[in-house]
Amino acid sequence: MQSNIAGVDDMPPDWLSRDGQAAGVEGLSGKIRLNVGDTIVGCLEICPAGMVKIVQGGEAQAFLIADTPQTLAGLLGGEKHPVVARLQGRISTGGDTAFVIRTFLGLQAGSPWSGLVPKG
Repeated sequence: MQSNIAGVDDMPPDWLSRDGQAAGVEGLSGKIRLNVGDTIVGCLEICPAGMVKIVQGGEAQAFLIADTPQTLAGLLGGEKHPVVARLQGRISTGGDTAFVIRTFLGLQAGSPWSGLVPKG
């Protein structure tokens, strides 16, 4: 299942297929379903060794719904703070919200998506 979100004009075409090390999430493990509005983008899979990637399908213990692809990319890259984004109404979360916040705060230490959008 491929998302039609990937083709956003101001985003690199590979932004959803990036994966790699994210030191700030080492020790965490699980999946977070990612949506932009009503569109399921995939699941952010976090491995205990700090490897992160977006996969299709599977059970997720939590979800995050972003208002735009740029908001999601900013969270994945650590440029946007998850608590601020939630307070601004740019995201909503459910399930294990503490896991979502820990994960996205950890991605602020560096991730494969860093630099996709301006910090803010």
